[in-house]
Amino acid sequence: MFITIILVIILFSFLIIAHEFGHFIVARRNGVQVDEFGIGFPPRLFGRKRGKTLYSINLLPLGGFVRLKGEDGEGEAVSSPDSFASQGTWVKTKILLAGVTMNLAIAYVIILGLLMVGIPPLLPGKLPTIGPIKPITTSAQLLVIGVEPGSLAAQSGLAKGDRLTSVAGESPATTQELREILSKHLGESITVVRTTNSETITRTVVLPKSASDKGVLGVSTLSESKQHYAWWAAPVAAVVVLFQLILATLASFGDLVRSLFTQAKVTEGVTGPIGVTVLFGEVFQYGWTYVLVLLASVSLSLAVINTLPLPALDGGRLALILARRAGVNIPERLEGVVHAVGFVSLILLMIVISITDIARLGR
Repeated sequence: MFITIILVIILFSFLIIAHEFGHFIVARRNGVQVDEFGIGFPPRLFGRKRGKTLYSINLLPLGGFVRLKGEDGEGEAVSSPDSFASQGTWVKTKILLAGVTMNLAIAYVIILGLLMVGIPPLLPGKLPTIGPIKPITTSAQLLVIGVEPGSLAAQSGLAKGDRLTSVAGESPATTQELREILSKHLGESITVVRTTNSETITRTVVLPKSASDKGVLGVSTLSESKQHYAWWAAPVAAVVVLFQLILATLASFGDLVRSLFTQAKVTEGVTGPIGVTVLFGEVFQYGWTYVLVLLASVSLSLAVINTLPLPALDGGRLALILARRAGVNIPERLEGVVHAVGFVSLILLMIVISITDIARLGR
C-alpha cells in the first residue's frame, strides 16, 4: 500500500505540475513575470532564483503552484506592465486556460496511444464508429479479478491481474468456456498457463472430482477483449472519446451537486484522493493499460472542474475577468473575498468526500 501511495503522489503531482507549467509558459511568452514556480507546497525546502523567477522545492508533495506578479490585484506590482493585472482580457484568458489545456492534452495523448495499441472496454459508452473510422476487436482473454483464499487457484499461485492463456490445452475466452473446460476434466491433472507482468508461467494442477462452494479452481474471471483503431483513424476517434469523457465528467459533477443539496450525501460515482488511491491500488494489479485509462480520466477531470465558473478555480477567475470586460463593476477586494470563500468551500467539499471514501472502505 505504501508503494501505491507513493506512485499515486507521483502521478497526481505530474498532472498538477503539468497544469501549472501551462500557466507558467504562457505567462512567460506573453511578457508576464512569474515570481515563483514551485514543486510541492510550502514550507519551502530549497529554492534557486534564475532571472526574476524563484524555482522552489517544497515539503508537501501534492503538486505545485505558480505565483504571477500582480495576480492578487493588490500592491504596486499591479500597475507594472509585466504584471498579470495589467494585461488585457485575451492574454489573461490564455494564461488562465493554459493549465486546463495541458491536462486536456495529456488526456488526449494517453487516449490516442491506447486507441492505437488496444484498450479494454473501460470507457463510458461504446467506442465511436464514424464511416470508415471503426474499432477493430482483438481476441478475448480471461482476466483474473478475484481468487478465493485457500482455493486450488490460490495454491497454484494464481492472483488478481493474471491472464489465463491456456487451461487443459484450450484457450477460454469467457467465464462460461472456462467452466465447461474444467467440468470436462474433473478429477484429472491439467496444465494451466497464465501471464503475469509479461511473464508466462505454467503450472500443473489436479482438479477435484466435484466443484465446491468455491467452484473448481476458486477463481473469478472477466472476459477481456481489446479494441483499437488504424493509425489514421485513431486521432479522430480520440477526439470523440475525449468529448464523451467530458460529458460523463460534467454529468458526474452535476449528480454530486444535486445529491449534496437534495440528499446531503456524496453519490457513489464520486471519489476523492483516498478513494482514488485505493482505486489505483486495484488497477495496478491489472496492468498499465488500466492505470493509463484512470490517469487520463483524472487529468480530464482536473481540466473540466477547473474550467467551471466556480470561485478559486481558473474558470471562476476567468468568469470575473469576463464580467468586468462586460462592464460589471467588481471591486478587487470583493474578488479576493469570493475566491477565499470558494477555496474554503472546495476544501470542505474535499473533506466531506474523503470522509465518504473512508466510510466506504469500512463496508
